[in-house]
Amino acid sequence: MDYREAIKLKDKIHGLLEQSRINDALNETLDLIDGTGATLLKEEVEKLKMSYKFMLQYLSRGILDPQRDTVLLHIIESLYSITDRCIVLHQENDSPLLFHTRRRELNGTPLSLVIQQWKQCVHKYDLLQSVPDEQQYKEAIRLQLRECEQCETKLFNKLWSSFSISLDDVALLKELVNDNSTPIHLKCLVLSGLFLGLMTVYDENKVDVLAQTYVLNDNSEVQIRALIYLVLSLYIYNNRVRKSHAIRQHVAQVADMPLFSRDLATLQFLLARSRNTENITRRVRDDLMPGLMNMSPDLLRKIKDKNSPIDMSDLEANPEWQDMLENKGLQKKMEEFNEMQMAGNDVFISTFSHLKSFPFFKTMSNWFLPFHSNHSTVQETFAGSALADIISEAPLCNSDRYSFCLSMASIPESQRQMMVNQVQAQYHDLKEMKSTELPDTEKQREYIANLHLQDLYRFFKLFSRRREFAPIFDQDMDITKTEVLNPYASKESTISIIAEFYFNNKFYDDAIHHYMLTLEGNSNVDPHVFQKLGFCHENLGNTTEALRYYKRYLLAHDDDVWTLKHMAACYRATNRYVKAIECYKKVEQLQPDAVSTVLSIGNCLLELGSVDEALKYYYKADFMNGAKHRAWRPIAWCSFITGNDERALNYYEKIINEDKASAQDYMNRAHVLLCSKHIPEAFDNYNKSLEMESNKQDFRDAFFNDAKHLHDRGVSDDDMALIVDALLNKETI
Repeated sequence: MDYREAIKLKDKIHGLLEQSRINDALNETLDLIDGTGATLLKEEVEKLKMSYKFMLQYLSRGILDPQRDTVLLHIIESLYSITDRCIVLHQENDSPLLFHTRRRELNGTPLSLVIQQWKQCVHKYDLLQSVPDEQQYKEAIRLQLRECEQCETKLFNKLWSSFSISLDDVALLKELVNDNSTPIHLKCLVLSGLFLGLMTVYDENKVDVLAQTYVLNDNSEVQIRALIYLVLSLYIYNNRVRKSHAIRQHVAQVADMPLFSRDLATLQFLLARSRNTENITRRVRDDLMPGLMNMSPDLLRKIKDKNSPIDMSDLEANPEWQDMLENKGLQKKMEEFNEMQMAGNDVFISTFSHLKSFPFFKTMSNWFLPFHSNHSTVQETFAGSALADIISEAPLCNSDRYSFCLSMASIPESQRQMMVNQVQAQYHDLKEMKSTELPDTEKQREYIANLHLQDLYRFFKLFSRRREFAPIFDQDMDITKTEVLNPYASKESTISIIAEFYFNNKFYDDAIHHYMLTLEGNSNVDPHVFQKLGFCHENLGNTTEALRYYKRYLLAHDDDVWTLKHMAACYRATNRYVKAIECYKKVEQLQPDAVSTVLSIGNCLLELGSVDEALKYYYKADFMNGAKHRAWRPIAWCSFITGNDERALNYYEKIINEDKASAQDYMNRAHVLLCSKHIPEAFDNYNKSLEMESNKQDFRDAFFNDAKHLHDRGVSDDDMALIVDALLNKETI
């Protein structure tokens, strides 16, 4: 059995477990194990099979078994775990994947030994630094710091590549993560290693460490990271953990924390917003930044000496410069960029994505490493400089802070020092201003969560070997679909905010799901929810559902013009023109001066074949204020259909002389001339239409779209074919 076959069999087994077909799952698992040679796993499955057999026997004999649910859950959880292990074992010995490479390196090394080695390295580093400055051996300190960092990476890799961790390991990790002497960055790396490991092989003990870290740790960054990983893990393994009593106990304990409700609501919104990162990136990359860069040749040349550095704040100094910005639309672009940044959107990913090729990012653990001034990369770049502290305060995720730091390393020291001098005073002022502000715990925790989700997004989207990991940010990230979290994640206030976000960013399927959640058990619903549900369904092409919700909205607002117009559009989309006309006539009563409504009624009548009635409305529109020639084309076309060629030509003449004529206008005029036997003039107009069309096939399609009307006016199919042939091949005639 090759690896792909093993994956298919594992998926089949998981499907059987979800269908409660336990016996079939047991038999298929034995087949999966046969391809690995893991005799111990086979023995474990045989024991599970025996337990299941006894359970069925007790059931068939009517024997009460108070432990039945517990035993059944154990069998199911064990089969999930065994199938995970089998998939890993199928590639254990020769796979080039990073997970298997690290596993082969560390499989024989106990976690306790890895932690001990790190502690020894840190102790040696502290000793080297404890001597007076003038006696310190700087090179030895630098090398020892690098050795400490290698031990940290090793600990991360050990946690990532372990199938599972023992209860002794759980105790060690809890002690390490909750020890005040353990650096914050290492605590965060430990949690990240546990999460990456959970993504590969589920382990309830790892979930336990994440949950207990959130409960017991007093550092916001560590707490938030633990919660993010816990929530994402439960989301990934929803089907697997929904019946687990242990997991529900963990979640209940976490939910008892005073900040949990707010943290979870924040995380829900941030995960929803991550769905929009691609759109934000595209907007920044393709519109905002090119616009700002393109102002350099003409605008910046006028306001700066060629030797002066660019300072965007100077653009506010001269009203004339401000006018130039506004005329070019650049002011609006700058404001939009600032607004997106202030709202917490990930506006820098397109900028920093090009700075992820440094060797630093080849080490996987570095993508999860909090930025700290004691890291060797930072010390070697900014030794004795305040710039490291400034970068740590910048509104950038940790990954981008390291990118910025590494890019600065290539700048000459003199220029780097000049930058430090320029920003140091501003940084000092900023710190003073912040010191006067009242601390906002909730805002700070939201800031931490947002930046770490940006770190995660970069890893799963930019890491050179990202294809070896499940693309979690390609999923809907809807925590309400996680059964064990749903009771805490379905608060109406949170769901409403997320629904509005999805609605405003055109994620209509997700908006519908969240709006429907707000309706559950809610007798006092804002009617606008029905209106927005209708709009979502309309945009998805679900006109029947759209009409259903629009009608519910009209029960509260029966004179809403916007809704009536959209209902009419839905009726027109399904060829129900009589119903559409009813809606438009209600709109006409409410807005008698609306030209568009009169034209729409005419269009519906035309679709119904009531050409004379349609003409009445088109004439009415033509005499209304604000028509701006909008009725000319339908009047001309209706005149042609009814055989009034003189009137049709008169209106097409007006269109060509007084309006911007299109290829279709020239083609329509040619049709009239053709049917009125003005053949040379007809060909002249056809040729003008052909010159304006994008290609010959478009012209051919447009011509034959009108074949029915030409046929009704006496033009034969043969004549039509000959006319098009003559037009498209005139160079050969």
